[in-house]
Amino acid sequence: MKQLRLHIYIILGLFLTTLIVGSFLDLQINQALFSKNNGFGLFIAAFGTLPGYCMIAVLGGGFFSLGLKKPYKIPVKVIFFVLSAVCLGLAVYYSGGEVFSINAFYNPKLEWLGYVICFPFCLASEFLGYWLISKSKREHIWIILVVLAVAAFITLVPGVTLLKSIFHRPRFRSIIATDYGVEFHNWWVRCGNYKQYMEVFNLPKEEFKSFPSGHTGAAAVLIIVAPFLPMLDEKYQKLQLPLIYGALAWTLLVAFTRMLVGAHFLSDISMGALLAVVCMLVGNEILIHLKTLNPKPIEEEPAQQPEA
Repeated sequence: MKQLRLHIYIILGLFLTTLIVGSFLDLQINQALFSKNNGFGLFIAAFGTLPGYCMIAVLGGGFFSLGLKKPYKIPVKVIFFVLSAVCLGLAVYYSGGEVFSINAFYNPKLEWLGYVICFPFCLASEFLGYWLISKSKREHIWIILVVLAVAAFITLVPGVTLLKSIFHRPRFRSIIATDYGVEFHNWWVRCGNYKQYMEVFNLPKEEFKSFPSGHTGAAAVLIIVAPFLPMLDEKYQKLQLPLIYGALAWTLLVAFTRMLVGAHFLSDISMGALLAVVCMLVGNEILIHLKTLNPKPIEEEPAQQPEA
């Protein structure tokens, strides 16, 4: 965990830099990149968040595995099983809801199909979490799962959702569609007249949820969870750096395509990722300072005394 500090700060610095750049060049960057109905961009919009939501299902599988372990009493087991079901349900609900949403392959009649497509991936992730935790020898491993789950939740719900409801920033695609009738707003300027824009240009409320990027935040859940999975077993420790930078690469891909299709500006995707990285940084520091996270086996047998 301590060895992740430097890399978390590097990623934090990257997105802080892009936030600053976007603060001055948001409009110009989107004007250069915009590709309406870009097929690749729509595909990533539909499925780019799936790996991030699958990480929530992985945590759910971990909770399920803990619920089966002997050391925990019945009330604690029930809590673990409930958390497992909640994690799986949220993963399927959010990932499936993206596939045929207004931000991807928009078709309300096929919304159910999105859940059908994403369910097996989330379920497989749940089994992965179950397997990883069942093999772990760390005592109080539930603390790690809870910290990661809380970090992911704060990123996706209070973080992204609350800021969207405060700023109501217009999406670039709506600015273009109305021939700049909907005015461009910097990320720190609240769009107070968004309801008027909705009435005049017949736009849905979704077109005023640009800041921050929920897709980028969801993709960045990979950064929150994936690098911590190898710590469950010492032989996987060498995978931490590939996982954190692999998660970063995927997050950057999702972020780029959000600008490509005009759904977000550079500052939007930067803030979405920053929320996740800050939550990861805080979670990492919490885990570092918790002395209970030691590699002792959960069911450790007392050492036998040598015969006299």
